[in-house]
Amino acid sequence: MVQVDVFWAYGFGASLALAAGPKLATMKKPLESRYMVWTVLFLALIWSPTGMLLLLRHPSWETMQAAENFSSMNEFLVLAFGITNVTQGILGFWVGCKLIQNKQYYLANLNWMLGYFGMFFILVYGWDGLGYDRFFYDRDMLSGAPAWTPGAGTGATIMGTALAAWKFMTSSVAMTLYLDGLYLLPPFAALMFIWHRDAVAEQGRKLAFWRDGTVLLAAYLVAVFVVSLGAAIFSAVVVNYVGAVLGVGEHVARGLGTIPATTSAHIASYVVGLPLALAVLWFTVLKPGGLVNRALTPWCLDRISTPSSSSRIKTN
Repeated sequence: MVQVDVFWAYGFGASLALAAGPKLATMKKPLESRYMVWTVLFLALIWSPTGMLLLLRHPSWETMQAAENFSSMNEFLVLAFGITNVTQGILGFWVGCKLIQNKQYYLANLNWMLGYFGMFFILVYGWDGLGYDRFFYDRDMLSGAPAWTPGAGTGATIMGTALAAWKFMTSSVAMTLYLDGLYLLPPFAALMFIWHRDAVAEQGRKLAFWRDGTVLLAAYLVAVFVVSLGAAIFSAVVVNYVGAVLGVGEHVARGLGTIPATTSAHIASYVVGLPLALAVLWFTVLKPGGLVNRALTPWCLDRISTPSSSSRIKTN
């Protein structure tokens, strides 16, 4: 989606910087390295086209129901979408480089997870509290389906959301997403494993593709779909309840105009709720040495145990 891909691109770039690890730290100009070249190629030739395909085939869904069709979109928005899919990934890579150069490997992990958190928070909550409702509404599932209105996707109920999620799995949008995944994920996984394998080799270890690759993949998926998604859902709940306390009101009713908009209170719910949620997450599960840090051990090179000096790989 246009609104979330800038965060996802950031997460991709930051992930690739993490995988390269100490290789970047020893370079005087890491942004001129082969790692940077391959990252830009991945962003421009693999990642960006997947978003463009969705924008062309499903413009309403890809813009979170903001656009009726492709021709209704401003041409500068389309250009910006293609550009930021690359520039935000470069930014994530650059920030990751800086953290790695300072040997902050856990923070380098949190850096790429921040991109996924931003992506999931917008998908779950968005700018109006109805991100999930926009996500599960696919106009292409029914010929001539009307434009999205608040509550049309899920009915804004738990059961309605569950049923919408089930139907969405076989929707036309989902079919395009599966195609994008087949094109996008294998090269990304290959770069991550190969670069991390080379980085770990610097410490005198060898990674086995099936054994260690499975561990690395599991740790990454847990970080994405348990930690990042879970943090986004938790933050959305906190922002929602802060909004309720401030008098924002029910989001569907507010979106339909049946209750006052209370825009200032709605904005305040983000300003108060997001820092509060992130603070709770930091002091409970995200702090260094905590639960998330331990789960990410395979990707934190400073926490990987290395063999004794006698068994290290000798180099000339």
